[in-house]
Amino acid sequence: MYRGLAGVILSVVGTPAGAQLLSVQLSYPPTALRARQEGAVGFEVKLAKDGRVTGCRITQTSGHADLDQATCTQLRATARFKPSVDAEGKSVTSTYASRLRWRIPQPTPVSAPAPQH
Repeated sequence: MYRGLAGVILSVVGTPAGAQLLSVQLSYPPTALRARQEGAVGFEVKLAKDGRVTGCRITQTSGHADLDQATCTQLRATARFKPSVDAEGKSVTSTYASRLRWRIPQPTPVSAPAPQH
């Protein structure tokens, strides 16, 4: 469901009525990565009738300004949503609220090749 995640794990909590997140590309903020900062950011985005993000605000801070700022900046730039529809099936403007968990991926251990005999 989520494409292009680079160095971040996206955990969407809850199921907003109407709009659905289709894709997002996230990159860990370099300063937060160097500082080994992790945390969950609550956010709310405003969506146009075509599912484009037209506004974003932080509803719960991660405790790290870099992660909070990157959440809205990257959602505005890369998130794509299936828009909400009214009772007649027509797309309508809406909001989508959820949380994004920034977690530094752990390296996968590399196994040594089996000895050749």
